[in-house]
Amino acid sequence: MPNRDLILLETVKTHRARLASAFVFGELTRRRLANDNVRRLIGGIIAAAVLCVGCIGFSFVSGLLGSQAAAKQAQAGMGPATGTAFVADTFDRTTERGWGTAELGGPWTTLGPRGDYAAAGGVATTALPENEVRGGYLGRQLQDRSDVTVTVRRTTGARDGTVAVAVVGRRVSSSQDYRANVILGADGSVALNLSRRADPTRPDEPAEVSLSDTVILLGPGSDPEADAPAVTVRLQVIGTNSTTLRAKAWLDREPSGWTVQAGDNANGLQRPGSIGVEAVRTGGGSGPNQLALLDVVGRVAA
Repeated sequence: MPNRDLILLETVKTHRARLASAFVFGELTRRRLANDNVRRLIGGIIAAAVLCVGCIGFSFVSGLLGSQAAAKQAQAGMGPATGTAFVADTFDRTTERGWGTAELGGPWTTLGPRGDYAAAGGVATTALPENEVRGGYLGRQLQDRSDVTVTVRRTTGARDGTVAVAVVGRRVSSSQDYRANVILGADGSVALNLSRRADPTRPDEPAEVSLSDTVILLGPGSDPEADAPAVTVRLQVIGTNSTTLRAKAWLDREPSGWTVQAGDNANGLQRPGSIGVEAVRTGGGSGPNQLALLDVVGRVAA
């Protein structure tokens, strides 16, 4: 038979414990709510801690990858990175007339007969008849903060006349632009300057105005029969009212500083424009002359 006295004692003990808990902690529903809130608080703290650790880890990994990318780019001699590319072309296609469509930036618009232009094997070429301008533009992308890098090389007729190559960083019309001019001499010399083309406001004002001194980057070559080297030009055209221009050119490794710099506030040029490349050969014989364009990249300047 069950021990009634023992059962009575256990019942009294249980009631005392419940009364004591109710006196100290309140009713059972409140205690359950308090326990639930405590669980939520602990869960929130744990979730916040996990999220915080994840953010710190992501920031650390992103910073590490960014540092590695910058170091890799600096090691490759490409200088500090700028913004997102809005045009890019390595001419990895074959065209027999014109330069086709850029990998980023739309189709090329070329100057003069399309038969003077071709692309194959990662190189775009254009014939250079004496005193006739050749080149192309990517007119679909307009920017007022451009950072343009172009690599060019004279091919056939490398020592036949002087070739002036203009890297255009802002072209707002066929007669108005900002440009960096690299002059490839028949003697193997290389020089650089900045200029602008704008519609003249006075009858005596020239169509093209120099904005910087001409800096000699490379003197005459010792071997007149040597192949002409590839020259890379980097031009930044930044802002409106007024515009800052700076450029540099190199053969092997990008210099840390800018070779030429200028500011300008010509009215017609204080707006976004497209990028492009022009070239003209002066002097020399009537034999075949070509300019090779190896790559073009346009980024938003930082």
